[in-house]
Amino acid sequence: MTMRVALEFGSADAFTDSLQRAISDEATHGASVVAMLDRGDLAIHVPHRGGPAWNVVPLLHLHPGEQPTDDDWALANAILERLERYR
Repeated sequence: MTMRVALEFGSADAFTDSLQRAISDEATHGASVVAMLDRGDLAIHVPHRGGPAWNVVPLLHLHPGEQPTDDDWALANAILERLERYR
């Protein structure tokens, strides 16, 4: 997951900034990091602002003030590995 985040978002700080901005923009809904199946990349999806998300697999969802746990990252990694295997 770390390599994919670095590829799609740049540094860890740039990723954190992007995710925090997305979460703070939608205080009640939070934001999800998703795998875009048709493009093969990662994105941040804000449910209320972004509308329905078709052809994506959610990797983790955060609400304002939350931090992803090691278990959240492990699950996201497992999902990405499976998606890569079937791509």
